[in-house]
Amino acid sequence: MARQSTSVSFDLSSSDLARTRHGIVDGKRISLGVQGDAQRGYVLERRCRSPGEPVSTQRVGLRDPAAVAAFVEHDPYAAQLGLDYRAVLDAHGASDAADRQDARPVQGARHAHDADGAADASRPSGPVFAAPVAQPEFAAECEHDGALLALMRRICASCGATQCFYHWFVVDEETGEFATHDLLIGGAPAWAQRYVHQHWYLNDPAVAHARDNTQPLRGSSLAALPADHWLNHYAQTQGLGSNVFFPAHRRDVATFGLLHVGTPLSAPQGEDALWRNRRVLRGLANELLEWRVVRRRRELAQELSLAAQDVLALRLVARGGGARHVAEELRLDERAVYQLFTAINRKMDSKHIKSSATKAKRLGLLAEGYISK
Repeated sequence: MARQSTSVSFDLSSSDLARTRHGIVDGKRISLGVQGDAQRGYVLERRCRSPGEPVSTQRVGLRDPAAVAAFVEHDPYAAQLGLDYRAVLDAHGASDAADRQDARPVQGARHAHDADGAADASRPSGPVFAAPVAQPEFAAECEHDGALLALMRRICASCGATQCFYHWFVVDEETGEFATHDLLIGGAPAWAQRYVHQHWYLNDPAVAHARDNTQPLRGSSLAALPADHWLNHYAQTQGLGSNVFFPAHRRDVATFGLLHVGTPLSAPQGEDALWRNRRVLRGLANELLEWRVVRRRRELAQELSLAAQDVLALRLVARGGGARHVAEELRLDERAVYQLFTAINRKMDSKHIKSSATKAKRLGLLAEGYISK
C-alpha cells in the first residue's frame, strides 16, 4: 500500500472481505466498513486515525440513500475515497441482496407436493413470511450500532427532534486530551463531516459544558457566542435552528457522552418543544453512554481473553486486595489464586498482578457491572 498525500490504495479486510477497506490518505489511516443486519438496520462506518489526533469514528445509517450520498459527497477526501466508498457500498448491496433472496418466502410449495399426490391440506397455499422482528425499546437491547441508531432516531423524533447526533468521548486520564471521538449520525451528514474534519469538538461550547456537567443545555444559552461562530452560522444552514444538548457521565470511566438534538425552527419555539421532553432525552443520553461503555468492556475482555473471574480478581487487586481476598471472594484456595494470577499476567502481558490490575484500570476494564458471570 503506497503512502501518498493525494491518493489512497485500500486493502480488503481479512475479517470481512465484502464490507471493510483500509488505507492511508494525507497521512491519515482511514477505514470504511458496514455493520448491522437487514432487520434492524446497517450503518456505514468511517474511522480515521491520525498522529496527534483523537481516533474519530462516524456512523451513518444506510436506510436513507440520500443521507449516504451526502455523507460521501461531503467527505473532505471524497475525491480520493469515492471509488472505495462505492466498492464498500456495492459489496454490501450485493451481500444484502443475497441475504434477502435467501429469506424470500417459498411460493408454490403446496403445488409441488400436489404433483406427487401428497399435499397436506393443512399446509397454507400462500407464501410463508417470517414474523416481524420486534424493534428494541431500550439501548441495552440493541446488538449493534445499526439498531442503536434506529432507536435514537425513533425516540428523538417522538420528542420533536428532526435531527439527532450522539457523541462519545474518551479522555486520556494522563493528558486530559480526547483519545477517541465516536459520532452516531441521525441528522445532516454534511454537518457531521465538517464537525469532525474541522475538529470543532475542541472548541464546541456544548462539549466543554458536557465535560464537567450533567445538566441539559439549551442552545440559546450560548447566545454570547459571536454571530459568525460556526455553531450559530453553519448549524442554521444545516437545518439546526434550535439545539438542545444532553450530557451523560459515569463516575467510574473516562468516557462521557453528549446527545445533540435539533429542529429547523428558531428558538424559543423549536427549543421549547425539545425542552418539554428533556426527561426522556436525558434518559436516552445516559442509555447511549452506557451501551457504548458496556460494548467496549466486552470487546476488550474478548481481545484479552479475560473471563468474568479474571476481571473480578483484577478489580479486587486494584482496590488493594491480595491473594487471600481474591480467594475468599472466588471461593478458591490461595494456590489456585496464584495460578489464576499467572494466567492473567500472561493475558495482560505483565510480570506482576498489580501491574496487570493497573493496566486493566487504565483500559477501563474494572468498572462495576460490565462483565457478567
